[in-house]
Amino acid sequence: MGKSLEEMCRLVTGAGAWHIGNIHVSDGPHGIRAQEDGAKNNDSYEATCFPTASSTACSWNRELIGKMGEGMASEAKELGVSVVLGPGINIKRSPLCGRNFEYYSEDPFLAGELAVAYICAMQTNGVGTSLKHFAGNSQETHRMTSNSMIDERALHEIYLSAFEKTVKCAKPATVMASYNYLNGVPACENYELLTDILRKQWGYEGLVMSDWGACVDLPACIAAGMDVEMPDSCGNHFNELLEAAKKNSRLEQALRTSVYRIEKLVAAYGKNRIEKKEAKCVSEQTRNHNHELARRIEEESAVLLKNDGFFPLKDIGEILLIGDLADKPRIQGGGSSHIHTDRVDNFIEEFEKQHIKVHFARGYRSNTFHRDSRLEKEALEKLQKAKKQNMPVLFVGGLTDIAEGEGYDRESFELPANQTALLEQILCIDDKIGFISVSGSPYNMELPSKCKGLLQLYLGGEAVAGACVKIILGLSNPSGKLAESIPYSEKDVPSYGYFAKQEGQNRHLDEVEYRESIFVGYRYYDTFHVPVRYCFGYGLSYTEFEYADLHIKTGDDEKIHISFEVKNIGSIAGSEISEIYVKNPDADFLRTNKELRGFAKTFLNPGERKQMDVVLDDRAFQVYQNGEFQVIGGE
Repeated sequence: MGKSLEEMCRLVTGAGAWHIGNIHVSDGPHGIRAQEDGAKNNDSYEATCFPTASSTACSWNRELIGKMGEGMASEAKELGVSVVLGPGINIKRSPLCGRNFEYYSEDPFLAGELAVAYICAMQTNGVGTSLKHFAGNSQETHRMTSNSMIDERALHEIYLSAFEKTVKCAKPATVMASYNYLNGVPACENYELLTDILRKQWGYEGLVMSDWGACVDLPACIAAGMDVEMPDSCGNHFNELLEAAKKNSRLEQALRTSVYRIEKLVAAYGKNRIEKKEAKCVSEQTRNHNHELARRIEEESAVLLKNDGFFPLKDIGEILLIGDLADKPRIQGGGSSHIHTDRVDNFIEEFEKQHIKVHFARGYRSNTFHRDSRLEKEALEKLQKAKKQNMPVLFVGGLTDIAEGEGYDRESFELPANQTALLEQILCIDDKIGFISVSGSPYNMELPSKCKGLLQLYLGGEAVAGACVKIILGLSNPSGKLAESIPYSEKDVPSYGYFAKQEGQNRHLDEVEYRESIFVGYRYYDTFHVPVRYCFGYGLSYTEFEYADLHIKTGDDEKIHISFEVKNIGSIAGSEISEIYVKNPDADFLRTNKELRGFAKTFLNPGERKQMDVVLDDRAFQVYQNGEFQVIGGE
């Protein structure tokens, strides 16, 4: 029996804070943040906190990302969650974006490939996903009123590209329309974005929801192709939609289509529902499995940025750890993705599990930027003692919870001042130390790079300390490579001066000009020869690899087939990430020097060799012009 107009209008305004129809949706994307209507923020059920996207992207491992999707799906079903709000695949336009820890990369190809693996795995296991934030949502400053002004070519080649691949290859159950305006039109009311591009060009058949509170004009949103506003607007938009639908037959038809998509979503994923009277918790078996999985993922994601003969630390009996973050690990970012977990590995305890005596000096406090002279003095005194005893020293530092998070962008690229002051004093005494870096985004690594070893963990989830200790001790070989560039200064970033401005040009919108166009991240640094501290795709290993026997040919399928051999020529087993770039031919318009178009990761024992095969389709050689992607002539 068909629904009345009133029933349809009620259905598209959400059901409470966390329900669409009668199915429960939950924040993600690196864990299940399931909570009930009326619960305080972050008062959610306990779940596994996996490494954040900023970290997992550095694994360059599709299969591993899929395992994470499977692990999260198992917890979602046990908690009665039908749709997980993630992954986030917005492009990292600037390292100062406060929400970068939730996003994969500055490169749309890498972001799209990983998102496809995540979504396919989760949805195969019976839990829907929500691809977000669609689109052009690359800053947190004035995120409700910022207007992303992006030229057509950059929009399609950079900012929509990962979404296009993911929609076509993974078919996410839902897509989340973002807060921002895109070229003058709110994303939730953007017919060109939600209907012309998403549905007509890409063939998307799923549901489009608003980000929480992003829907302002519900009739306009429904007419544009959005299907449900979240959360429930408590009736504020009901009468407005009802009266508009009564007067506009086309809007009424769009409303019926939205209701159909909601019912389709409920039918596909509604089996995960749990009645409120039933207890909601993740089983011990699932938690144990996923904690171990979180550790394995971080082991493959950590990036060894510098190693001047410092790592691995083998056959040691004692160690000195300096830094508040060694005792209170920062495992995730703040905001809507915050996962409630009580299983957080501690660096001190993880070393002790390996029968290593730990000496600890707090050195600084992570809940402030102010220095603490007493803590600094204690750290320097313990450093002097460790130096006399030839004891290895690790400084655990980076960006703290107060330095970055959802809802605001960083104002500084620098390492927190209290850590900078302490590290400067330490390096004057002894530079033969290792720096363990924790952050959701790049920061000024001038001082950490003066240490003998530098390991970048990003935000590695609840098992980050266990994974880190295994790498430090040589029980695991680091294989992560950067999914974003680490510049010397924020002034080197191509969006500098046009990112996260505090004042708009008119009183309604905050105009954000994407003047760098297609030159984002390494595309800019590489093309215009701007040096960076650590480049996109960079990462060291404890072993070495050799490449040989490269062949490039056009196959019967008209695609480009690339084959080559990789050999582990070192003495330690390890994984190698092979990156395939297309060097663009000269043209009479701007082109980037080269672009990532393929990658493969393989594990090799010492002396082992494997043949790798990568296939590139036409899109690897196309640019967007004249309203479509076209192949440009050249070699």
